[in-house]
Amino acid sequence: MVKRLFALLLTVTLVALGITGCSDDESESGTSASRATGQSATMIRAKQGTATLEIERAQPGGTRPAEVEDNTWTVFLYLCGSDLESEQGSATEDLAELVGAAGSDQVQFVVQTGGAKSWNDNKMDPDRMQRFLVQDGSIQEVDSIAAQDMGESGTLADFLAWGVQNYPADHMGVILWNHGGGSISGVCFDERNDDDSLVLRELDDALAKTLPLMWKKLDFVGFDACLMGTLETANVLASYADYLYGSEEMEPGTGWEYSSIIEHLAKHPKAGGAKLGRAIADAYVGSIVEEEDRDIATFSVVDLAKIDPLLQAFHRFSEELYEATEDAPTLATVARAMGEVDNYGGNNRAEGYTNMVDLGGLVTAAKDATPSANEVLKALDAAVLYHVEGASHSAARGLSVYYPLQVEDAQELALFEQVCTSPYYLSFVDRQAHGATYAGGSQDDEYEEYDDSTWFDGDGLWEWLWSDEDGEEGTQSAQDDDYWDYVDDHSDESSVIAFEDEPQVDDEGIYWFSLTEEALDNTASVSALVYMRSEDDAYDLSLGETYDVNADWDKGVFEDAFDGQWLSLPDGQNLCVYVAESADDYVVYASPVMLNGKDTNLRIRQNDDDGSCVVEGAWDGIGEDGASARGITKIVSGDKIVPLYDAYGVDSDEETVYEGETYVVKGKLFIDYGPLDKGTYTYGFCIDDVFGDYYLSDTVEFAVDKKGNVSFVS
Repeated sequence: MVKRLFALLLTVTLVALGITGCSDDESESGTSASRATGQSATMIRAKQGTATLEIERAQPGGTRPAEVEDNTWTVFLYLCGSDLESEQGSATEDLAELVGAAGSDQVQFVVQTGGAKSWNDNKMDPDRMQRFLVQDGSIQEVDSIAAQDMGESGTLADFLAWGVQNYPADHMGVILWNHGGGSISGVCFDERNDDDSLVLRELDDALAKTLPLMWKKLDFVGFDACLMGTLETANVLASYADYLYGSEEMEPGTGWEYSSIIEHLAKHPKAGGAKLGRAIADAYVGSIVEEEDRDIATFSVVDLAKIDPLLQAFHRFSEELYEATEDAPTLATVARAMGEVDNYGGNNRAEGYTNMVDLGGLVTAAKDATPSANEVLKALDAAVLYHVEGASHSAARGLSVYYPLQVEDAQELALFEQVCTSPYYLSFVDRQAHGATYAGGSQDDEYEEYDDSTWFDGDGLWEWLWSDEDGEEGTQSAQDDDYWDYVDDHSDESSVIAFEDEPQVDDEGIYWFSLTEEALDNTASVSALVYMRSEDDAYDLSLGETYDVNADWDKGVFEDAFDGQWLSLPDGQNLCVYVAESADDYVVYASPVMLNGKDTNLRIRQNDDDGSCVVEGAWDGIGEDGASARGITKIVSGDKIVPLYDAYGVDSDEETVYEGETYVVKGKLFIDYGPLDKGTYTYGFCIDDVFGDYYLSDTVEFAVDKKGNVSFVS
């Protein structure tokens, strides 16, 4: 409600000032540069067979203008509205916060708007990119140019160059406002341009073009966006800024508290990036109203001067990790542990995958196999100056890193190749993605020895993509552009899974199987999928997954432990559910539904002690463009919920999505955890291997009687 009132104030202010967009294109400040060419102020090199990473970073080349006064601040806000503005008005609300804050003449925000099909305030023209100066409670439009793609590096570069030249200050920072998708899909998804985003290489390119105009590094680059607190992001920014502000996890829809930024700087003009970052972090978490949102919140202030020692330690760790996991049992142990590491942005079958995991957790998972793990953790703690997190992420260490929990397509790894900071970590990821081809326990004849020289040139040199002083690009890979296409050729039937005893129902009605020793080494986890028959008997409807499986990892024997309990709406409709998060005392499930006509996922937290369930809300998950939905939508009385199920033809190969009946929420939504209705269902094991592939067993029938008892049919 507070932000809505601020938005009304902004509208009144704009009308009073008579602000309108420029109608003459001759007033435009410049034209957008072409697609990012890979310019960078960073050079990273490694020689094959060494654990040494050489890092060089260019320095600002400009001269401080004589008119710049001490203790003044300019913050450049790149406000890419997208659907967050056109559907929710969130960008306008944050701009209103800036105007409504108690500031000073020493603090100014320079804002560029764009990237939205429509704006909540009719003075914002979606066909223009408008530039505003916000200072001490006033807002003034100072420039307007034709709309351009906010997901292009040239658009950001033009804005920053214009801003630094026209509004220089003693301290300067940049905030990128929008959706975020982590190290792969980046930030600032422009809905006017097919949700094109700034991937990290484009962000690098834009900042590299700005660096010659700077006389010192930016005080900070911050992301009011999901998932951008990553190691790969920190590496890119270390050449251009003193601090990174960002979240490992998705952000609630309200985002940052902008009034606190201006008010903090007005009261503490001598404050540097470190103190400002702490203030933003505390205000951000403190402004989150809903307990469920606070539980998932994270925020980090990263000292970018400490990133190079962290990168060097991570490189040594990666070489040890790569070499240690050539041994199949070691790989199995490490991969299982990495699969349990705190991760961010869904990473489940319902909501999609970002493959962003906590860096500290990933290193700890391989600690027994990597002597330098403690060195990485020490460097990580030194780099992360300050971090806050909610109860759901109590183990978070402040930075995430890409790890292939499940690779979506070849493009994902092609983008990762351009931002990965170590050839040995790239080799580890590549070998994992190849799966059975390089699996020591492969069950077919495809096994090969992976060659770690893949990413080194003929002289045994690996270079992180960069540009020299003449603008000539270096190369990171000697591979063809289509190198990663093998990922798209993968089947969904893991070839490294083989059985000592095939899945079967024993005389006591227990469904079980055992794996060969080699297959056990290649197994990461075992769950089960449950299906129910549609009312017309035409489809088997997926109810999702359960981890009610008894596992003997020493013997490789796995048995169902299914008790017939399931989650359902108050009207009795069973929900399809997938595990989104698992902790010691609770499990969070994601359930695909239509909420008021829009596809999304209910998030349901089930407590282990009594089985009680709490509906946290609805989250749209990860879009096809890689953008993380921002914030969880609360369920309110009157909402219409339709369960969705993946459906498979009983007598055909047809696959479709089946819609349940509409349920209208009355008061608070309660989810029941109780016995399935009497009837016949099917059940099958899902065996995830250590390479991100999986094997589905044949399904068997089980019956539920009127008392809720379960019996498998042999």
